[in-house]
Amino acid sequence: MAIPKENRQQMINMMYIVLTAMLALNVSAELLNAFSLINKSLIKSSETIDVRKKNIYESFAAKKAKEPGNPKFAIYEPKLNEAKSVAEDLEGYIETLVSQLVEQGGGPAEEYNGDMKKRDDVDLSTRFLVEGTERGNVKGGKGYELQAKIEQALTKFVSLVDTADVNEVTANWPFNMVIDNGKVSIIASQAPSKSNERNPIANPANDWVRESFGQIPAIASQTMLTKFNSDIKGIENDLASYFFSKIGKSQELQVDEIVFDKFQAKIVAPTSYVMLGETFEAEVFLAAFNSKTNNVSITVNGSGLPVNSDGVGTFKRTATSVGEFPVSGTINVRNDRTNAVASYKLPEYKYTVAAPFATVSPTKMNVFYIGVDNPVDVSAAGVRAQDLNVSVSGGSISGSGGNYVVRVTTAGKAQVNVTAKGKSLTSKEFRVKMIPDPVASVGGKKGGRISSAEMRVQNGLSAILENFDFDARFEVVSYQVTFVPKRQDPVSAVCNGAYFNSQVQGFQREMKPGDTVYFEEIRVKGPDGTTRRIPGIVFTLI
Repeated sequence: MAIPKENRQQMINMMYIVLTAMLALNVSAELLNAFSLINKSLIKSSETIDVRKKNIYESFAAKKAKEPGNPKFAIYEPKLNEAKSVAEDLEGYIETLVSQLVEQGGGPAEEYNGDMKKRDDVDLSTRFLVEGTERGNVKGGKGYELQAKIEQALTKFVSLVDTADVNEVTANWPFNMVIDNGKVSIIASQAPSKSNERNPIANPANDWVRESFGQIPAIASQTMLTKFNSDIKGIENDLASYFFSKIGKSQELQVDEIVFDKFQAKIVAPTSYVMLGETFEAEVFLAAFNSKTNNVSITVNGSGLPVNSDGVGTFKRTATSVGEFPVSGTINVRNDRTNAVASYKLPEYKYTVAAPFATVSPTKMNVFYIGVDNPVDVSAAGVRAQDLNVSVSGGSISGSGGNYVVRVTTAGKAQVNVTAKGKSLTSKEFRVKMIPDPVASVGGKKGGRISSAEMRVQNGLSAILENFDFDARFEVVSYQVTFVPKRQDPVSAVCNGAYFNSQVQGFQREMKPGDTVYFEEIRVKGPDGTTRRIPGIVFTLI
């Protein structure tokens, strides 16, 4: 500036210079405290930006989970991740510079509420960040390395933005920068004033580092570094919002919306058993899961289930009795943002426990006998016993629950038919036969040698079915008894019914060793109502 001619003006200018020098030499405590307050406020502001970034990243991930086929994710997700990585690296470097500055400033001091001891040292900032320790090197400080790293980061950020959007996206970035062919340079906010023309080292043209850190208190330099760190976080936040807008509708996840971030193909059928002729039916769909297992709780039949890494619970119960058993419960999912819990009720479901069984059918011995109860067990895999319908041709059937009794009246063949839900399950053919002939017996003996004393005490003849498992009895209708005394003529008598008549009782009184007794023309009536003739028996008395 031109030197004023008036003495009064010269005196004012001189006083201004002296005052400026005094302020530079003795920075007031109020000013230092103000820088400390601003520094702490910037740190708080950075924490707020971190929260906003986190919400955008979560919304990005949620949108990807909801739209896995969106092709724009392949373009903008790598850019989002690269911007995040570059920003984090630069933020880490700036935090290292802050730590080094505080260390050179004597470390934190209790009397300054944690600020560095030499917070008012104006030479420390210039020496560490501008000039460095090497004499004559006016640009040897760490600030120029910081400038280069910031310019590299900004250049990378610009390269990630679509060319048509660069001016709009970078318009509010908090750096005075110039973009030339994609390369970013940051410059001083203004050219050197005329008052510094005679001292270009103090503030040379476009020296952003000297403008930012030259001849200011150390606490002010720390505040500037904190500001630059917050600025980078803000740019990262802007880029994240920009990339999010590029993948579709630019809105964050609804507050009450729950994110499902895993998907699996599922097939669910009411039953895995299908009868011949029926249609197998199943629901095939894509199931969504929340992998944050601490957000999911499942309760089934009043008991909580453990949840695996896919947010899926497995219900297990040991079958201790047969029957039909219901399954009911709820799935609760907690929203990360609001902590509100959404409950989803399980649809009605039942499972059936059946006793284990196996069927062995002797195909050559499928026989029904006339005149007796023929027990039949009927079962079908996958069908409850009470749902079976059983019928028989050529006879009648009674019973339920899988246990039946068949009665037949005519020899030949009978057909047992089993249906369920209107569908035929099986049709089994049985042979219908007469009950086998019984064997005549007196006193439990079927002929042969018997003592005369034992024969004299018998009171009749019986007909016994041997090796027959059914409960069938034969009634003796009539028979002829021929008594042949030793060396005498035979005598005969006919008995009606099982018991000996008076004539046979007279024979018994005369019986002696050496005599013979014949039981012939034996007729019996079976449970089928028919009368049969069975072979006779002969006893020799001893």
